Amino acid sequence: MTSAFIVVVWLGVALIGLASVAVFERGSRTRARPDRPELAPPRALWGGGPLRPPSHAATARALAGFARLVRRRTRVVDHRRGLRRLSRALGCGALVLGFGLLPIAGTWGGAAGPPLLLLDLENGLVAILLVLLALAFARIAIGLSERSAWSRIGAARQASRAIAGTALLVLSAMPLAIDAASLRIHDLVLDQQHSLWPVAGLARLFGPDVVARLEAWPVPAWNLFTQPLTAVLFAAAISLWVASPRADVPAAGAVGVAGLGLDGDATELYWIRVEARLASVFAAGLFVTLFLGAGGLPLLDPQGLVERAVPFVGRGVPEALVTLLHVAVFAGKLVLVLFLGAWVARTTATSRDDRSLRLATRRLLPVAWANLLLVAAIALWLEGLGAGA
Repeated sequence: MTSAFIVVVWLGVALIGLASVAVFERGSRTRARPDRPELAPPRALWGGGPLRPPSHAATARALAGFARLVRRRTRVVDHRRGLRRLSRALGCGALVLGFGLLPIAGTWGGAAGPPLLLLDLENGLVAILLVLLALAFARIAIGLSERSAWSRIGAARQASRAIAGTALLVLSAMPLAIDAASLRIHDLVLDQQHSLWPVAGLARLFGPDVVARLEAWPVPAWNLFTQPLTAVLFAAAISLWVASPRADVPAAGAVGVAGLGLDGDATELYWIRVEARLASVFAAGLFVTLFLGAGGLPLLDPQGLVERAVPFVGRGVPEALVTLLHVAVFAGKLVLVLFLGAWVARTTATSRDDRSLRLATRRLLPVAWANLLLVAAIALWLEGLGAGA
């Protein structure tokens, strides 16, 4: 029963993320530009006023997509279909495995105990790196399986991003492991459930009244607040990993010269889009887990809610509701991160691959090294203070 509940929750959150990515992509593509009215999407006139075209309707778009999928496949002679199928299975399977590592449901009823996880590994951070490596290998293989030389250029770009992203991701994740003293994902989430210790330390200097007020409105010890530089570096590293090497730009509606899918039919393009959206959802879920405390809320005491409701309805119903609340909070944070990512991608200019790699290797890697040394030094200093006390 518990395994079925975890699978249903996992599928529900993944579908919410996929739907959100699709909505944000379409919104970025069709959004009107007040400063550039000539870029506004066309509108038909009906009954004397502007009317949105049928493509605005979700039902019409779904039917059109289904019609493209069921029509006869286009066969490209020089494509290596076997390699494409294996690469697609490897990429989607790696993302499914990565989703299984995310603590979407937390623990049952918010109590101390084993997490509701499909895969609870002691070296969860290492497993996430292996998932991203498998995703990169799958995308490179798909690019090599196409006949176009431009697809191979897209595969080479993905390989360059993977090489630079590996070093930056490792240096960005190590401060989190040092702070939590563990590579287990659930331990990293538990380390973010208490109050921010500098605030508590300052409150003790000003007396018990200030302490009581801050305890009533605690500041969460999310890694986004305790290690903001690490969060920025991690976002830059994960963006190198999940940036799709396909030729089309979904947010802009443009098609480039180099990339995957130039000769693909509707079915191939569909699976390429699904894989790219799954990668975005996984990256957002990973950021929520590592920097936003997963499904935890700073002003919510789950055990207190359960204990208050036990005299009225028993223990099972409150624990189930608290667990579902944890899932809802995780899904809300996931949608928020996806929205902010789409907003940043829409409002900032797209950098060339060579400039992005130069920024990652010559600027961000030294900053990541300095950040790692700083976090390690602070951890040793705090350990020395604890031993001295």
